[in-house]
Amino acid sequence: MKEVQIRVRIRFIDYEKSTIHRIQNFGEDLWCSYRANNRVQIDLGEIDRATDEINFLVRDTFLQRSLTEVHRLLKANLMENEAVIDIDSA
Repeated sequence: MKEVQIRVRIRFIDYEKSTIHRIQNFGEDLWCSYRANNRVQIDLGEIDRATDEINFLVRDTFLQRSLTEVHRLLKANLMENEAVIDIDSA
């Protein structure tokens, strides 16, 4: 069975209210969580440029665990009510 890449898009609802540093800090925490994980592809350059959303690719077999980590990091960065998570096939 072939593994499929899934695109996870984290959109920040009212990003103008939130400082850009909070979004980037969340993104850097996310990158640190996955930088050594070959089941997730996340670009630090995109995180540094992020203003209203962050995208990354994850293998379909690892999707649920990655979403658990995303929710944990949103909560740790006090942003759990400021983001919407969309999932699309890559």
